[in-house]
Amino acid sequence: ENSTVSAGNLETARGKVQVRVPGEFTNVNSIRDIVIKLNDGRPIRLSDVADVSDTFKDLTSVSRVNGQPCVSVNVHKRAGENADRMIKRVKKVLFASPLPPGLKITVVEDQSDMIRLMIEDLENNIISGFLLVVIVLFLFLGWRNSILVGLAIPFSMMFGFALMSVMGMSLNMIVLYSLVLTVGMLVDNAIVIVENTYRHHCDGEDKITAAKNGVAEVAMPVINSTLTTVAAFLPMLYWPGIMGQFMSFLPQTVIIVLMASLFVAMALNPAFCSVFITRPAIVDSHDEPGKWRRFTMRYEAVLRLALRHRWLCLMIGFAFLFFTMAMMARYSKGNELFPETSPRRASIDIRYPEGTDLKTTDDTIRTIERILAGYCRTDDKAPAGAAKSKGPGKDIKFYLSSVGSSAGSHLSSGQGAPHLGSIQMEFVDFAERQGDTAALIGRIRDEMGSFPGAQVRIEPEEMGPPTGAPVSIEIAGEDFDVLSELADKIKDTIRDIPGLVDLQDNIEDARPEIQFRVDRERAAMLDLDTASVGYFLRTAVNGEEVSKYRAGEDEYDITVRLRENQRQSVQLLKQVYIVTPGEHGVGVPLASLGAFSYEGGRGQILRKDQKRMVIVSGFTQGRGEDKIIEDVRTRLEAIQLPRGYTVAYAGDNQEKIEAGAFLLKAFLVALALIALLLIMEFNSILLPLIVMVSVILSIMGVMWSLMAFGLKFGVIMSGIAVISLAGVVVNNGIVLIDCILKRKAQGISATEAIVIGGRLRLRPVLLTAIATVVGLFPMAAGWSIDFHSFPPSFAASSETSAWWAPMAIGVIFGLGLATVLTLIQVPVMMSMIESLADFLRRRFGRHLESPPTPSRRPPETP
Repeated sequence: ENSTVSAGNLETARGKVQVRVPGEFTNVNSIRDIVIKLNDGRPIRLSDVADVSDTFKDLTSVSRVNGQPCVSVNVHKRAGENADRMIKRVKKVLFASPLPPGLKITVVEDQSDMIRLMIEDLENNIISGFLLVVIVLFLFLGWRNSILVGLAIPFSMMFGFALMSVMGMSLNMIVLYSLVLTVGMLVDNAIVIVENTYRHHCDGEDKITAAKNGVAEVAMPVINSTLTTVAAFLPMLYWPGIMGQFMSFLPQTVIIVLMASLFVAMALNPAFCSVFITRPAIVDSHDEPGKWRRFTMRYEAVLRLALRHRWLCLMIGFAFLFFTMAMMARYSKGNELFPETSPRRASIDIRYPEGTDLKTTDDTIRTIERILAGYCRTDDKAPAGAAKSKGPGKDIKFYLSSVGSSAGSHLSSGQGAPHLGSIQMEFVDFAERQGDTAALIGRIRDEMGSFPGAQVRIEPEEMGPPTGAPVSIEIAGEDFDVLSELADKIKDTIRDIPGLVDLQDNIEDARPEIQFRVDRERAAMLDLDTASVGYFLRTAVNGEEVSKYRAGEDEYDITVRLRENQRQSVQLLKQVYIVTPGEHGVGVPLASLGAFSYEGGRGQILRKDQKRMVIVSGFTQGRGEDKIIEDVRTRLEAIQLPRGYTVAYAGDNQEKIEAGAFLLKAFLVALALIALLLIMEFNSILLPLIVMVSVILSIMGVMWSLMAFGLKFGVIMSGIAVISLAGVVVNNGIVLIDCILKRKAQGISATEAIVIGGRLRLRPVLLTAIATVVGLFPMAAGWSIDFHSFPPSFAASSETSAWWAPMAIGVIFGLGLATVLTLIQVPVMMSMIESLADFLRRRFGRHLESPPTPSRRPPETP
């Protein structure tokens, strides 16, 4: 009474007692002095029958950073908020005031650093690519025309950012890479417009007339070439699943900025040209300076030679394709979902059988911590004289340990999971590392070895969306015991496969339990039931919060339970008395109401399609996952599965299969859309076939890039590179074929029209190809100029650049080969089609091709 602790009754083995608090209290001694009045009226102090102590609750989790005790706090941002801005505000609050002596704040998993480095790296690639494009344009077009063309990049990106802002798109890694990919593409339309306007102006037309005629002559090819590139990326908008959500920003960004570049080329570039374009003081018949004219004459000679040996030239092209496919099959490094890069972070997950005490798990974590301490730096700088060639070194920036948390959730509260533990490692910045962090992870794995009774897994951080373990085998059936036997059998069968590490299953070992089975009839005779008995046992063992008391502004729980030495064995629990309900309740031995027994329960049961499922998973080290999965499939085919039980492959392998299937469909749909646009453009079926063949042949470039650099075929990266080529390669083919048709409509013979068209479009074809190549070169080479430092310096590769490099390399090689095909094979195939059409016209007396649109300009003299 008159207390912050509520008064009430306590049930003991000797019957009900009343608790009376003599007054308000503020410390533990006051609680010890509480007087208990028994039913017979005798008073007794609480401390005479119970231990009252001011202590902590039972330890359920432990957290350490670099081996020092710590408290982990996880901060999440709201959906739609700017992560970088939020983290800066959090840091400002954290470091606003000094900490008490002996305390230190360590910011772990700081995504703002990763975001900043990623943005700076991709920005450097964008700006470096832009400068290289402008330099190339300057060499071909002169400084004034190169500026007119180069303006297409900033204007297109400006309009693109405005559209993306209206659409609510955020600036992320995929968007930034998409801008790198399109840096060279953005000037394609401007090159054709400005170069054609420049040619008209050099032929004697004034600036305004040259701008009008120059745009009018190539307007439809430019529009259709842009639409074909958009059509190549359009199917990717419908990519399903989490992979589609991750990669959907790429086609959205490319389509937006390409449409913006079309607007700039058709509206702004002609306006600029009509004012600023100039012709040289001395102009020859084709405005070709000495070196360029000699190069043009050599190309014309090669083209005439190819036209004289058309079948041989075409056969060489297809023979080279079959040879490339054979070489790819022989020397392929395998395939992968995403490129393997040097990870920025890694995690170590420990799992003991359920029921393992916290100390056992903590001892294992401490053993691993001692290993990691040998690779952890004490400062943020690389040791003096460190060289990357010396292999794995002290590249760990910090490691955060958590005992009692579920695997992968090291910053969670971790209540009720003493058998689980995890360690999160973050490595130093990419430029400061002494070696490859992937090799360091393998070395740590070897030093750790195995721990009896524990499953240990080291998992490097992936840059892409979560896809699961590289090797993931799903075993489905009805009987859980049979599933467990099959899981053990599969692990024993594939355990020694080279490159397969950290093999384990997701079966939680039988959870040890002490069950008390209540004799319902005997309990009912005493007005007891299973609920009241269960509540009594829970209070006796785990404790029950009965009240609180306050000391100043602090509030403390008051928990009642048996003494520790009275709840450590079942025999002691049997001696406990439970009080029957009612005013005159009596104490009854708990053992008289039932029996204790040791049992084992299931930790977790997973289901898929209404069937119980067990997953056996593993990671890869030093060997391609496709080769490992192939070995796994071969060995598992020898296992006879019981009826009703199935084995399926999921995780990273399943995502790879699904992504590959979608990208193949997207590529075919893109080809169909491109063909449809070309048929509408040329009013012909045979002419689009020429462009389609050049697209197929350009894939050889992607294959040779993989073999030349020893890369695996990336289902995502190489697949998107092929689709990107399908759109880019078509552009030059459209412009070239359109020019040939216009020359042919002027009455020039087919062969001469092809030669003239090739010569007139040689410069824009080379410029558009070289511009795209040099725009991607900084990312493919792994270096760029760091414009965020003063003075600007060369920036080395980073995780982001290394991740995107295979795609950039594939596009560069593919586009380089496609340029040769456009300048040689396309004219050759067009000549063959013209000969075929002439033969059919003579044979059947009808036209198979609709006449092309006549040109406004008079015929040109070769």
